[in-house]
Amino acid sequence: MGWFFSKKRSDGTLVRDGDPMQHIMPYIMRGRNESAIYYKKSINVENIQAYIRQQRKEGRRITLFNIVVTALLHTLHHRPHLNRFIAGRRIYEHHGYDVSYIVKKSMTDEGDESIASVKLDEDDNIFSVSERMKEHIEEIKVENIKKGDDYLIALFTKLPRWLVRLTVMIVRWLDFHGTMPRKLQDAIPLYSSVFFSHLGSLGADAPFHHLYEFGTTSIFITISRVYDQPHKNRYGEVEWRKFFDLMITLDERICDGYYLIKSLKLLERYFDDPSLLERSPAASNPGEERTAASADDQQKATV
Repeated sequence: MGWFFSKKRSDGTLVRDGDPMQHIMPYIMRGRNESAIYYKKSINVENIQAYIRQQRKEGRRITLFNIVVTALLHTLHHRPHLNRFIAGRRIYEHHGYDVSYIVKKSMTDEGDESIASVKLDEDDNIFSVSERMKEHIEEIKVENIKKGDDYLIALFTKLPRWLVRLTVMIVRWLDFHGTMPRKLQDAIPLYSSVFFSHLGSLGADAPFHHLYEFGTTSIFITISRVYDQPHKNRYGEVEWRKFFDLMITLDERICDGYYLIKSLKLLERYFDDPSLLERSPAASNPGEERTAASADDQQKATV
């Protein structure tokens, strides 16, 4: 019965240090949606669009979504508290950086949806991330091909309701105690660092999304369409600029507000200068990048 009382998990490392208040919060706020906070971040997209145009001139097809995912990968690496999750009333840190997002097989009312799960690591950059995402999307959109999780869901829908309820109850129990087989985890696309929904690809505004109580995903981000918004420049003049919104839902038990705000500032830095994403997180130093950015801003202010 030692496995029953074990604190080890195959998908995360137990966090033992830190503020004691954080370790007691999972007992007070037991669910992710009970612990959810909502944060809207409007991002000036013009530097991103200029970078995308330049890359396409050089023969590389990079999308806004690729940049958002890679920027978050860098942020998770340098701000590791964001890469945590709560399981069994304990705090764990993810092994690696898994990203999940919904892919519509065809842009019709009848088109099926599937979930892509992409495994990233600290050696990835914008080019490797974009290639890996492209491969996953093309594979999902191939007709008559189903992924493991699609087969699993299709199988469950054919079972009697009492058996589905019993199976889900057992799986939840295994997940709570950290004893779920890794192969089953890999087949369920709710074990990830972050879940995305890119509604901007449909020309839609982005709402806040709920968090899933099942699995290990502590962050859900929806991405809006690009839109025009008035912006005051440093001379006090109003200009129209292009923006998009990130609507972030986050389990506040994984980090405090101060840590989150500093992390979002780092994330925005990558949007201001997407060329920073050409280096991998392991090869980059956000401290040096912020110093260089401050020097650039100071030089612009004196011109």
